[in-house]
Amino acid sequence: MNQASSPYGVHYETPETPDGVVRKVQVATQGTPAVHVEIEFRLGREFRERAGGDPRRVAFAARSRIARLGIDVEPTGPITFENGRAMLAARLSANVREYGLDRFLHTLIVPGIKLGRLVLVREQNQLTPEQIYASLERNEFQLPSGFSIDAEGAFTIRTHKLRYVLSRELTEQDALAILTQDDGKSILNRMQVPKPIENLVIPAGHGVITSCSMFLHKHYVVIDPDAGALGRHLNAIVLDPVSTRGTRVFLEISNSSDRQIVNPFVKARIYAADERSSEPRVFATPRVEETGITPAAAAQPADAELPTYEQVSSYYARHMPEGGERSYQNRPLLVVNDFAALAANRLPELVSTRPAGGTRSPASLRTTLDYSQVGRDAGQFATRMLAQLPEGRKATLLVEYFPNLIEHIAICNAILTGRVGTLIFRRASFEHGQFFSANDHVRLADYEALGARVVWCSEDRRHLAVHAFRGLRGYFVQPSEIQRFKNTLVLAVYGSAERLLDPDVAGLHEFLAQVKQLFGGQIAILTGGGPGAMQQATDSALEHGLLVGANYIETIDQGTNKVAHFYQCFQDRNRHNRQRWFDIASFVVFCVGGLGTLEEVGLTMTDMKLGMVERGPVVFFGKHGDDVYWSHMKAQLERMVEARRAPAWINENVLFTGEARHIAAFYKKVLGLG
Repeated sequence: MNQASSPYGVHYETPETPDGVVRKVQVATQGTPAVHVEIEFRLGREFRERAGGDPRRVAFAARSRIARLGIDVEPTGPITFENGRAMLAARLSANVREYGLDRFLHTLIVPGIKLGRLVLVREQNQLTPEQIYASLERNEFQLPSGFSIDAEGAFTIRTHKLRYVLSRELTEQDALAILTQDDGKSILNRMQVPKPIENLVIPAGHGVITSCSMFLHKHYVVIDPDAGALGRHLNAIVLDPVSTRGTRVFLEISNSSDRQIVNPFVKARIYAADERSSEPRVFATPRVEETGITPAAAAQPADAELPTYEQVSSYYARHMPEGGERSYQNRPLLVVNDFAALAANRLPELVSTRPAGGTRSPASLRTTLDYSQVGRDAGQFATRMLAQLPEGRKATLLVEYFPNLIEHIAICNAILTGRVGTLIFRRASFEHGQFFSANDHVRLADYEALGARVVWCSEDRRHLAVHAFRGLRGYFVQPSEIQRFKNTLVLAVYGSAERLLDPDVAGLHEFLAQVKQLFGGQIAILTGGGPGAMQQATDSALEHGLLVGANYIETIDQGTNKVAHFYQCFQDRNRHNRQRWFDIASFVVFCVGGLGTLEEVGLTMTDMKLGMVERGPVVFFGKHGDDVYWSHMKAQLERMVEARRAPAWINENVLFTGEARHIAAFYKKVLGLG
């Protein structure tokens, strides 16, 4: 299937099982501290059929966070299949001595902990040497510089001259949180910091955590873990599409020999990932056994169509009309118990929960309507009706304004009990129009964590936008662009609300063309969504067919464009929090700008210094007469580095130029790409 064959595009998946869990644990009593385990994997029907019960088609891949702690999960026997599951015996050992995991490894590994997944590695999906080279020529993926390809289709991965050390001593509680919490990898990201070195040396009997640069868009890579003269890679051997992008693709190498190893490299093979069509989400989650073969697919609800903007807007117009009942505190709430009927515009007229005379239970109604009353008491808000809905109904709520604190608490409880599955709102704020407060963004994250869908029926744009997360940041996205939003590399473009001069506009257009070509078209841009340079960058991106995003801010000096495919909105008091939403960008370019852009420069460079975002290439672009506009910034940064008040990597990772032709080569150099 190509992208044009589905209105919702395609995405690419590694053919894999959900993470297997430990069922039995046995601590070694002799020799090097080690733990022996038995791991159980649940197999979906599709995985079983494609594996055909042949363990030679399947590889075990340990979780990345486990290997980054220096823990190897080494199979000690063959994979066995029985009754819709697979079993694997493995030995766990601590390989990075300086991390000190050997002190408490036996207490970390307990029944129920997730250790890794099974991955299909079928020969027919492996790229030949000719296919690898042709794909590189088409920029379908980007490999580390200095790679080589042998006659069997294996290629080398050369490491960075970096070793990752811990910023402080790792405690047992730290390790437990990293291994078990959903955000455990973010904890590890804060603790594990790169240390530049001249040569990567692994003493005999030691291990090291290092990295490489790689960008995979629709392929996955399987590393050969077998021991050799240049070390053994731990069993985190699979690099997935989309998630493998950047300069911090971790490699974990151990030296079990009696001599040191200098500047190791690893060998790997590349495979075509599974191409899947992407459909809108609904909230009837299927069982893993009845679906495909990846955790992502297993977590996705069944397919169903969203209602149209016109259908939802019509319901608002009919049942929440403009008038005295609606105000900041009199907040109407509509419960729709049959979402499919709403989509088909087949619902009967609503019945209020406060009719004259007797009352009917909302549980017996297909649709119900109520209004909040003035006051702060939870019992005075319309959300009190949610407790009367049947558990498991997964009703849809239509509200006028995005929920406040009291409504939020009731809605979260209704989601937890299965009474509510979808929230649709029409206005972000009574006082601030389309802009959300910091508290609102926390509430959006809560709904995502609880598994509810949030939909904005935006009158301003006359469309429905679904709230979708990319990493830690949520955006409102047109349904047809959700998968594209999650798949593309993002380039953040900063600049003034004043327009760029024509030569800079032409240069920016050329720059975007170069970046699009370098990454095979897998690029989106993200701006502040305002006029001037931001609008010009948006127009140029649209001409190139790129996806466009915006972080809109409520300010007095700029309006907002209405063309972004994905966007988020921030109240003026939420300005600095807005910068966190630029975290999804892999690259940053600062066009000619003023004080606001200067503030964003400081925030971005500080985030990189503190390791809050990945250290990537930063471009300052544009001219002022015959000079580079940012030349004084260049001199200031050089002085700061010289005075040891800024990290030395700034001199290598930052480019100041007024010529677009220099940028693509700069990217390849900084990213270490071949």
